[in-house]
Amino acid sequence: MAKSQSLAQHALVVGMPVAPATGRERLIRSQVRRRAHAAYDQTHTHNRRDRGVRTMTQRGTGHRRESGSSPSFSLRRPSGHAQEARALVARAREHERRGAVAEASVAFDMAVAVVDGAPASPLHADLHRWHGTLLFDIGSTSEADALFRRSLETSQFIRYGMGIARAQAALARVAQRRGDLAAARRQYDDASLNAVASGDHGLFACVEQYLGTLSLIAGDMEDAAHRFRLSLRALRESGDEGKVAWALDNLAQLHLLRGRQPDAAEAIREGMHIAERLASAPLRQWLSATTAQVALAAGNIAESEAANARALSIASGRGDRVGRAIALRLQARLQAQRQAIDEAIGSLESARALAAQGADLLLAARVLVDLGDVVAARGDAARARTAWEQARAAYVRLGMPPESLALGRRLSDPR
Repeated sequence: MAKSQSLAQHALVVGMPVAPATGRERLIRSQVRRRAHAAYDQTHTHNRRDRGVRTMTQRGTGHRRESGSSPSFSLRRPSGHAQEARALVARAREHERRGAVAEASVAFDMAVAVVDGAPASPLHADLHRWHGTLLFDIGSTSEADALFRRSLETSQFIRYGMGIARAQAALARVAQRRGDLAAARRQYDDASLNAVASGDHGLFACVEQYLGTLSLIAGDMEDAAHRFRLSLRALRESGDEGKVAWALDNLAQLHLLRGRQPDAAEAIREGMHIAERLASAPLRQWLSATTAQVALAAGNIAESEAANARALSIASGRGDRVGRAIALRLQARLQAQRQAIDEAIGSLESARALAAQGADLLLAARVLVDLGDVVAARGDAARARTAWEQARAAYVRLGMPPESLALGRRLSDPR
């Protein structure tokens, strides 16, 4: 393990580069990642019994909090400022759980103001990252990116290992949303390596979820299934119910893509049970959106419409651009099935604008494909062609050859 530990410590202090990797660098990264998995498995197994005792009193907060976050980690300080910051973070978490994002954002700003002027500490890095995650989850991608970068800079300056790893994972999510999937994968790999080096096994499990979603995008169902299983097992053992529900939502989407609707429905039922028990608005939103997709695939139109309406209502209340776009896209499919074509076009145009505001390139591409399909069915071939051409360009940028080639064939069809 000496070589992998040396590489891990280097990454921990300075952060590894995100420039395009050479063949040799990719080989080294692959070797280091395998060793990171081995190190995780070894330490995870040795510490499982001790963690089981500790987590009896450490349950999930009920929403998809940023990877591996732990409010008590850097707030365990005796100063009055730290105690005040702790109270403000708790207030922010409660607002976030209820879906009151604006109030949560104000509470985070107040917590930052409380510690402003004090020497840089893990608390500063954590506050910026937590606030960034709140904003990222409602589609305020640029604002979140700025906060994640500030968190990474602070973490590197004070050599805060867990902070470096968590900020890297957060920035990888930004890259993934913006369509730079290669950069996202490199940053996830760096975060995974640094998570193991700093003993942050919760983050390691979350990164496996994120890498699994990349595999889904690439069409590699087997790799996605492997990562989701590994991560879900670890998250269950950690006792963080909020993250377990999030992982179940991802697993349900995998089952749906594989055509395993009963398995998808079972995963969603378990996840929704957790969401209801935690009274978490974000979890209810995400799981309702997936419930709607599963119901539509099974032909249960009424159930799909009801679940999607719930998702859209919660997303609207939270000010979640991306969540609204996802719900509006499915709403358009339901409207098209009823032959309400004008309504479907309106929903897709709104979804397209929201996806652009949230800088979600993949979602925007999928909305454009649907828009082309709907206007083509109405006989507007020119408008359909424009939408498909724009979608194909996005898929090329995303590095998704099957999707871009499929659209290319559609565009070349004289009909």
